[in-house]
Amino acid sequence: MVTKTTQAQDLKKKKKKWISIMASPEFNNQEIGETYVEETEQALGRVVEVNLTMLTRDPKKQNFNAYFQVKEIKNGQAFTILTGYQLQVAQLKRITRKGKNKLDDSFIYKSKDGKTVTIKPIMITRTLTYKTSLQGLRKASREFLTEYVKNKTGSQIMKEIMDGNLQRDIKNAVKKVSPIINCTIKTALIKD
Repeated sequence: MVTKTTQAQDLKKKKKKWISIMASPEFNNQEIGETYVEETEQALGRVVEVNLTMLTRDPKKQNFNAYFQVKEIKNGQAFTILTGYQLQVAQLKRITRKGKNKLDDSFIYKSKDGKTVTIKPIMITRTLTYKTSLQGLRKASREFLTEYVKNKTGSQIMKEIMDGNLQRDIKNAVKKVSPIINCTIKTALIKD
């Protein structure tokens, strides 16, 4: 038989509190949200999805999301690291056009700091092209990315992607094979 006093004690044990979730150092540790937990350690490992417009205050970035994972708790705040970047599906449908080739690729690279980086670029050609040209585009982009990633840390790579610099560099690297009108990173993930 459960008494009223034991029920009251159980309720006190389950008291929860709000803790702030802070963005990674690439975004100056600004607050990106809050979570409701019993113990602050329960927030460790949680993944938070945030639209880039909220972080950068740039409306042009509204079609992209960033993913942060909570790595440490200090003074009632959860600090995160940047683990991913993704293009929204609606934007992917907008950039594809009739009479042009869409070239998807996915490859896993090793960064300078030993992290595994998965990058999935999408390239849109100016006109319909031959399969050999598409293979050449894929090969050129992989060669460029292999050299690029091995000389940068995971954090630097993600910052370059979010600023749009990597997409521009890929476009310039492959234009000798076949001209493209657009290069976008669909997904970028970093793992230890």
